[in-house]
Amino acid sequence: MEPNILFIVCDTLRKDVLEVYGGEAKTPNLIRLAEDSMVYENAIAPSPWTYPSHVSMFTGLYLNEHKVHETLEVKSYKINKFHQELKTEYIAEHLNARGYTTEGLSANPFVSPFSFFDRGFDSFYTIDPRPDTRKTDLIEQAKKLGKSPAEILKALIKKGRFIDIVRYFNYLQYMKKLDKLYNYPLEKGASLSNKMIENGIWRSKSFKFLNLMEMHESYETNSHGDEIFKNFTGVKSISKKRVEKLKSKYISAAEYLDKKLGELIEAVKKEGFYDDTMIIITSDHGQAFNEHGYMYHEVFLYDEIIRVPLIIKYPNSKKFEKKEGYQSTVNLFKLIKSILNEGDDSVLTTETAFSESYGAALSLPDRFKDRMEYVKEHYEKPRKCVFKDGYKLSVEGTTGKVEEFTLNGKDIDQKENADKFKDLINELEIFKGSENFKLPDFQ
Repeated sequence: MEPNILFIVCDTLRKDVLEVYGGEAKTPNLIRLAEDSMVYENAIAPSPWTYPSHVSMFTGLYLNEHKVHETLEVKSYKINKFHQELKTEYIAEHLNARGYTTEGLSANPFVSPFSFFDRGFDSFYTIDPRPDTRKTDLIEQAKKLGKSPAEILKALIKKGRFIDIVRYFNYLQYMKKLDKLYNYPLEKGASLSNKMIENGIWRSKSFKFLNLMEMHESYETNSHGDEIFKNFTGVKSISKKRVEKLKSKYISAAEYLDKKLGELIEAVKKEGFYDDTMIIITSDHGQAFNEHGYMYHEVFLYDEIIRVPLIIKYPNSKKFEKKEGYQSTVNLFKLIKSILNEGDDSVLTTETAFSESYGAALSLPDRFKDRMEYVKEHYEKPRKCVFKDGYKLSVEGTTGKVEEFTLNGKDIDQKENADKFKDLINELEIFKGSENFKLPDFQ
């Protein structure tokens, strides 16, 4: 009998923070699940941000194959036009054709029917990660007056708009109470997702996909994003103390997420489908906290951004022999097909794995437009990396600059490891195909 499939993407979850991988976030529920599962040590995300990474997981194609990614001119939701034109089979379409009921739940607007991710799904629901945060004329006007509540207050006083001062700060107090009620920002939709799964209809041959946003920034309420954008554009770096505080909140978010995952798994057990269900838990990308002078994700291919967890409970908790190599999440589609055809997990692990990006994913706010040249110089470049035999080579493809050459995460000398360096360049040459991507010269 073909199993049910529960496919969970914990958006923005890096591997190394989880207790199950030796990290500091306490994850008792994932540890319990791991007892029935295969815990893969070398999972690599194909992209450092949500949209193209999900397209890769859903289609089994790398970015240079499906072409649904950022460019110098095309950012954010404008990528929709590439996605709409993509002609290939999606995982939900494949399962639907096999008689599966296919359901999607997502708290990430980038993974929604609006972005054409509902292909092949019988139903696809989008959950607001922060309830009742609709744009209002009041808030839109306030944003034009300043970057913080203090600046907005000063501008309103100067303009003599005293009634608007009361309205604006009443709204902030309302949002503060609402955030407390909904436990935001720890809670970003997982509780509602769990209720919908628990109260939904379970039947044989069900495919349920979830995107959970608990690990995604923001990690504090009423964040205006200036701190992030000032750091991103080189205006003002985030202090070490501040980074440590944000990282601690990220750890707390991981522990909260583990609690929600535990509740979800218990719901599956209560329905009597646990044994026969294939449960996949992974992420679309990780999160950086200034390990390489960069915050959050997008753009770069550092390990903290593209090394992700991958825990898979196979039907009847079947275990397979551990294999050496890498588990690109691009191969999850192939893996599901293999399991449905009574195969094993061999297609998941390969000798090499790749990741790539094509510049900044999001557009700058207007107030930072004067920093565009800085952004172009630092971020707006194609990047590709390859993993093989414990080695990693990451290259910026405009100049051929080597951004990383490591062994087991440690920087190593190119000349002292010349044979391996050349081997990785050859792998990138094959991977890039006909793309105009400059590789390093090496004599």
